[in-house]
Amino acid sequence: MLKNEHSKVMRDEITSHTYKMTYSRINKHVLPFFKKLSIETIHYKEINEFFIYLCSFKYNSVTLSQYLVALKKVFLTAKAHSWINDVPIFPKVKVHKKPRGWFTLNEYKILYKKSIELSQLPTIISPPTHRNKRGGVFTNQQNIPIEFRWLIRFMVNSFIRPVDLKIIQHKHIEIVKGKYNYLRLNLPETKRHIGQTISLPGAVFAYKQLVNYFNQFNLANSENYVFLPEIKDRQVAISIIEKNFRKLLIATNLRFSSNGLKRTLYSLRHSAITYRLLYGKKTDLLSLARNARTSIEMIDKYYASEITAEMKIEHIHS
Repeated sequence: MLKNEHSKVMRDEITSHTYKMTYSRINKHVLPFFKKLSIETIHYKEINEFFIYLCSFKYNSVTLSQYLVALKKVFLTAKAHSWINDVPIFPKVKVHKKPRGWFTLNEYKILYKKSIELSQLPTIISPPTHRNKRGGVFTNQQNIPIEFRWLIRFMVNSFIRPVDLKIIQHKHIEIVKGKYNYLRLNLPETKRHIGQTISLPGAVFAYKQLVNYFNQFNLANSENYVFLPEIKDRQVAISIIEKNFRKLLIATNLRFSSNGLKRTLYSLRHSAITYRLLYGKKTDLLSLARNARTSIEMIDKYYASEITAEMKIEHIHS
């Protein structure tokens, strides 16, 4: 089964991350639980016992479902090879997906101002240890990187995902001037999504400020990364961005929304799409979905779920 899944990566049918998660789940719980059983002796009873075993770890419904999906792939492979006659019935998991919290306009303003304030704090240098040094970069400092003020504004005005922050380079960005001023983003494929994205004018300002700042260090060339360009290991770069954004959320007391939803770096993208739904004139969901490299279904299920009828009262009364 794992060989089959890996071949899908080679054919670009699934991402390497998806394969690694399947591999991890098989080795973490599936194999240890079933290793003494022959596959033809495993039926609903044994699978349900496995499900109850997983529940003891307090996994959420999404994780439970993904474990069962990984296990079912093993049975489907066995059936394809005629090692079993039928695939047993599996327990059903009702998946509850909670949308990430977004920021109100006032909260966005607070976040933006605090990012400037925290980036201006004096840097406290401490002896390098495994706790404050990763990939040669000090991360356990009181202040946050100076480009966070532009990163926040860039994300809220460009609809990009956090994973895009890791890979976006200057060669992927074109400034367009005319009736509308915006950035044309030709990003590499992420989350199985391709396609061009255009930004709002606010992203143009943020990008120009970033370019001006990094030009003094010769780090704004076409091949340079836009955010934390001095860090070559991009997994380290996104880890540092996420860690510092969490620090910013804690400093502003905005880690959770008023209704208890947890906020992360992804909440900036959530805010970008939600603002268009709330404040955009004649917002076309199909155009918005394509520009944000997602689907109308995802917008309705996650991004629009927090919007009440009263927030759009002018549309109801129109």
